[in-house]
Amino acid sequence: MYSGNKPLKFMKKILFLFFFLSVKLVMSQEADNSFYGYFEEKGDNTFYKSFSFDGNGKVLIADMDYGDYFTRNDSLIVYPDKSIFIFKIKKDKLTGASEWVKKGTWIINKDSTQIDKREISPKSKGKAELLAEYYDKTKNTNDLDALFSEEFPRINEELCNKGLAKACLNLFGIKMLEYTPGLLSDPDKIASKKIKPHPELIALSKKIVSLGEPEGYTVLGSYYYTLGMRKEAFQIWDKGEQNGSTKSGLTKATIEFEEELKKADQQGK
Repeated sequence: MYSGNKPLKFMKKILFLFFFLSVKLVMSQEADNSFYGYFEEKGDNTFYKSFSFDGNGKVLIADMDYGDYFTRNDSLIVYPDKSIFIFKIKKDKLTGASEWVKKGTWIINKDSTQIDKREISPKSKGKAELLAEYYDKTKNTNDLDALFSEEFPRINEELCNKGLAKACLNLFGIKMLEYTPGLLSDPDKIASKKIKPHPELIALSKKIVSLGEPEGYTVLGSYYYTLGMRKEAFQIWDKGEQNGSTKSGLTKATIEFEEELKKADQQGK
């Protein structure tokens, strides 16, 4: 006998299946940064011979400098100091999918000393979600937008307030431009203006450090050096080095090298 309830039951099953698949899809799109391991480039197609992921959102790039990362589905998003690297993950292999890494392939080194050293941070999941939010909101932003749009500062301030150190570092650069007249047009004359360090920038650098990002020392030292406060700048960079900043040491070395070249040039005249 035909039952009028059969079509209704069938529709309920379809709706339940649709709901289940929708939930599963949403869950699979959650950001994560537990990706872990030391990956070495196969071949010689890029400048980046290795990536070492700590399983908490920090990656050592080419054994030289650190960046931030998160994964979503089969994509891996890495933020170095500038630009962005996008990879596709396939088992123990990474393939480049964006401009700077698109010709490269990286294979996990299972014998690396990096293995078995992962320490899980309770804050890493939240950091991955914030970095993914940053990516979604800024992935179409160009250099002109970063300098002149009202939206880019707003996004970074919002995410900095939520606790994303990368956004705070961006915000520091934006605020430094605002509080340092002539920074883009005539930076060599800034020191002669005797501008005092702005309290907001000092506070912002402390916040960056408190979020576990030692490059807060680097940007503050660079700010002091720009203002002509060389001694204070080097003291801040020294502290940055002591707290794990790679850029503080590199910045110091670069400036000292440039000063030696300038001195030698003046003596040769």
